[in-house]
Amino acid sequence: MPGPGGLLMLSDALTTDLSSFFGTVKCVYLDPPYYTGDRFSIRMRVGEEGWANNSRLLTLPAYDDFAGASRETYLSFLRGIITLSHKLLTDDGSFFLHLDYRASAHARLLCDEIFGESNFINDIIWSYQTGGRSKRYFSRKHDTILFYGKTPDRYFDITQVPSRRKKDHNNHMKRQVDEKGRSYRSIQSGGKTYTYYDDEPSYPDDVWTDVSQMQQRDPQRTGYPTQKPQMLLDRIIRCCTKEDDLVADLMCGSGTTLVSASANNRRFLGLDTSPHALSVSRKRLHTVGHHVLAPLSDVSAMVDAGVLPGIGFYDVDLNAYTLPSGAFDSLETTPKDMPIHGLDAVDQWYAGLLSDTTFHVYASAVRTKQSPALPRTLKVPLLRGTVGIMIIDVLGNRTFWTASSQV
Repeated sequence: MPGPGGLLMLSDALTTDLSSFFGTVKCVYLDPPYYTGDRFSIRMRVGEEGWANNSRLLTLPAYDDFAGASRETYLSFLRGIITLSHKLLTDDGSFFLHLDYRASAHARLLCDEIFGESNFINDIIWSYQTGGRSKRYFSRKHDTILFYGKTPDRYFDITQVPSRRKKDHNNHMKRQVDEKGRSYRSIQSGGKTYTYYDDEPSYPDDVWTDVSQMQQRDPQRTGYPTQKPQMLLDRIIRCCTKEDDLVADLMCGSGTTLVSASANNRRFLGLDTSPHALSVSRKRLHTVGHHVLAPLSDVSAMVDAGVLPGIGFYDVDLNAYTLPSGAFDSLETTPKDMPIHGLDAVDQWYAGLLSDTTFHVYASAVRTKQSPALPRTLKVPLLRGTVGIMIIDVLGNRTFWTASSQV
């Protein structure tokens, strides 16, 4: 399995005891609610047809961005999550806080207070072109990412994040070729000569225009709102961590930070309060060895599954899955009044062995754009333990079943 893995939790970071992680995290990235006052939804694809052509959708609540809350309530939340991030970081760790125009100024003051003004590093502008245009003001086409170090000893290596070379604005410089045939430009200023080789790598400054927002048809898209592109997180994680370092995202949403950490051989710690965030993140990490801490759902679903011992493996079959009548009645569907029956309600399932109170996953089946059909049979090695399956349905319910009963 790729990456060193990590821990994914369905939990509120501000009410969870994370003291065992204090002083162990090399990078904390936060993409918190922006204080829009909106209630965001996820568009969940349903069944093989829904994943194949985006024609069957279920609209579900994702998270509430402080709708109806006062600014004081929001800033109290920000203070708490920034303070927790500071406690989690190692002395050479880095903190990135991703916001927009609504709260970035307030957040800067809070970060200066908690981290210290001297530990401010960058006010990064992430500029993009997606979204609408306004005629009443200059269109708002950037987010702000505040970058702080825990101490002056923070780790940073810009050579790990080379960028695409920007458009050449150096035509006023004299172009020359050295004795090795390398093309370069030079300019004199203040009695000194500055030389710039054309083949030298280029590195980002604090205005990032080379990382685009995700397009509607981007294969990374999960349907979870405000999802960020992996390229953005790759840059953040690579510049301030080394392989096997721990990266944390305390409101992980669609799980991009965790996916990026794993892809870059870093460990991860991810938390979110939304069961749909956990579902999306779990699916994106299904090929990565990691631990999940989340309560099971209190839902009276019914499952028809079978286990057949073979040579070296159990064949575990998922035959049917039935949610209670009316489970979808109050939800918006596309097309309207779309029926959702049987295994169409299953978004992902996992087969493995239950040992004591720990479920060890050995095989997974998930719906994706590339593989919209849900495999019905998974293989589990003939090892000690009770064969079980974990089902995550389109409503975000997590149910666990053994060969004899539901747990």
